[in-house]
Amino acid sequence: MNAFASLMPSASSIIRLALAIGLVPTAALAVDTWSADHGDIGVAYDPADPTAFEMEVHIEQGGVVNGVPITNPAGQAFEPGDIVIEVPATANLQRIDNPNGFWTGLAAGYNFTGPQYNALGVPVGANLWVLSPTGADADHYGTPFLGWATEEGFDGESFGTVTFTPTSFAAPAGATMAIYNGNTQEWVLQAGDTTFVGDSFSVPAEGHVHRTIFFTEPGLYQVGIQAAGLNGATSVSGSAVYSFQVVPEPASSALLATSAAGLLAGWWRLRRPRRRPAD
Repeated sequence: MNAFASLMPSASSIIRLALAIGLVPTAALAVDTWSADHGDIGVAYDPADPTAFEMEVHIEQGGVVNGVPITNPAGQAFEPGDIVIEVPATANLQRIDNPNGFWTGLAAGYNFTGPQYNALGVPVGANLWVLSPTGADADHYGTPFLGWATEEGFDGESFGTVTFTPTSFAAPAGATMAIYNGNTQEWVLQAGDTTFVGDSFSVPAEGHVHRTIFFTEPGLYQVGIQAAGLNGATSVSGSAVYSFQVVPEPASSALLATSAAGLLAGWWRLRRPRRRPAD
């Protein structure tokens, strides 16, 4: 390292200073944007740290980050705070009542078949934004195909299931974010929520599931997520905050880009490689 480089502050110290004096919003920390193809909110277990899960966003080969497909056959793992999950304008559908199925086409919308969807506060005919649980729909609407994975480091361990529970929630005024498994309501989070009783779902160890995710307003959603399980008799948990940007707003995008460029120009970040090949 040369003398000049040794005098330069670290990128993290620059960001902490900017946050402390209010120059950069928290969202500006997440300088990467995942906009298409398959990836997961993932949980990794390392026996060397037996009571803690490592939380991540793992995006498979072909997943689009910052407009560029990932080419590594093993995909790429990101720290949750380093990436925003984009919910684009093409995910903007309508609540409709169609007995023939759920996803019925871009001009029509998403089908609601029961009163359990009333928890969203969105009447029939109103707009909302949807991440679908099927890859075909995600491809058709040009959205991320988001899964929930407990696949890394679990082989040979004594886990049963891993439970995902929200722990914090920030959203645009009046907004709701909800997760459904088919017609079954699993999370309904509303702006201003501070308690999350009944909001959880479980995934088997070494498992992988997909859920429907709804957003009722454009803007930035930040949800704290805890993953918890038992390895034999040992409690294991981890938590992180995940960001979803619904229909990126020009002013917010410009601020994020300007802040990131100004703070991080000349710096590059090493991302953790995944410890196992992609399935």
